Amino acid sequence: MIPRGRTAKGRLRSSLPDAAPHAPRLLRGKDHGEPFTILGADVGGLGDRWVEPFLAANRQAFRRLDLKEEIRAYPSLRLSVTPGARIGAVPLVSPSTRRVSAGILIEPRFEWSGLGAVFSAIRFSVPPTLGGHPLVPGSAREVPPWVIAGPVLERIAGLLLHRRRGFVERREHRSSPRGGVEWTKWATRMCSSAQLTTFPCRFSEPDDDPVLVANVRWTLSRLASELQTVAATQPGRILIRRAGELMAAIGPGAELRPAAWSLRSDASDWIRQATEAMTWVAEERGLGGARVLDGLAWDLPIDRVWEAWIAGFAADLAGLLGMVARPFDSTRRTLHWEGNAQSMGSLAPDVQLRGSDRTIWIDAKYKTHLYHLAHQGWAGLSDQMRAEHRADLHQALAYATLADVGSVDTLLVYPLFSPAARPVSTLATVSSGRRRVRLILAALPFGFRSPNQRDEHLRRFRELLAA
Repeated sequence: MIPRGRTAKGRLRSSLPDAAPHAPRLLRGKDHGEPFTILGADVGGLGDRWVEPFLAANRQAFRRLDLKEEIRAYPSLRLSVTPGARIGAVPLVSPSTRRVSAGILIEPRFEWSGLGAVFSAIRFSVPPTLGGHPLVPGSAREVPPWVIAGPVLERIAGLLLHRRRGFVERREHRSSPRGGVEWTKWATRMCSSAQLTTFPCRFSEPDDDPVLVANVRWTLSRLASELQTVAATQPGRILIRRAGELMAAIGPGAELRPAAWSLRSDASDWIRQATEAMTWVAEERGLGGARVLDGLAWDLPIDRVWEAWIAGFAADLAGLLGMVARPFDSTRRTLHWEGNAQSMGSLAPDVQLRGSDRTIWIDAKYKTHLYHLAHQGWAGLSDQMRAEHRADLHQALAYATLADVGSVDTLLVYPLFSPAARPVSTLATVSSGRRRVRLILAALPFGFRSPNQRDEHLRRFRELLAA
């Protein structure tokens, strides 16, 4: 009898070393940062033809995080991946099995502490987009819990603000009949015990869904507990306080861990979003701590966070200058085109400061242009950076035409890339008849370390704009 396993395939298998199991790798980068490398071994790619199938399988994930890839063949086949303007985490799937084989985490260039300071200042008004992909291997412990907890709390707040009460059936023993009286029970139990004026009643009255409310209480309690690990940070303190406010709004009562929900077809978007978020917390997806390794997929456009940060700073600055701030869409000016070929539809500076005979336009630019100009000069910039900066300057000068006043300032505000760096600003003046137009390039930290630093930069900008 010939022993099994003596085929050519069996002999080949027996000659292979046992493959040691390994955890999926978490690849990391920083927004607008240096490229990082993806090898075939990182994502389950075999041979020298894995790149194209891998890119096809992960195109949506790359697009979600604004990643730019470049294929390199020397000294070995690999992908060079350059982060863009989004931070977040996404899973990567194997080109052969289409199962999650690795993950990518793009962290904020200014570290989590800087993002936390900005998030706290803008009151989490630019939340990340959560979910939409499988869990990201190894990401939960690398992302502060307030990144996920903030959007969950806001979804619960939206639910409480827009909740609609339905009719809940109740059973009570009452001294006077209400609704339907269970006469059989009254005759057999109440009368036999001489409780002739006690009526077992069944009735409906408007109230919140008790299961949903109990789920909300459980979720708020769990979030408050999870956030204790970052209670010493500013965003942690703010969100713990927010969870307490929501708990007080919903009141005391039973707590119930959320289970898989089967929502009614007429459930509102507020209920759908809140129940999805509560399920994330119940399944421990992405809050970090010691419970899980894998976290939710998420993404956040960091330039939008910068715009919100600058809008808040501009509102404070307007008060010092005796002007009124108008942020975001209220500053949009439509371009009216005639003809078949049309270009961009509007000019939209981020903030307008208005005075009696003066306007200041402020545009937030989450770019390195001012840093490189200060250290390398115009001649030292790459051709691409020159072209981008030239377009920004032309855009800023176009804003000057939007207000018919005697004095117009347009500020392009860039991030200050080192906490210890000296503030940078530069100014150019253009005269046009009776109007004075000034173009100002200035830098601001990504988050303030203290109220004194905030006051210092407010004074600097006030002096810069006072001339």
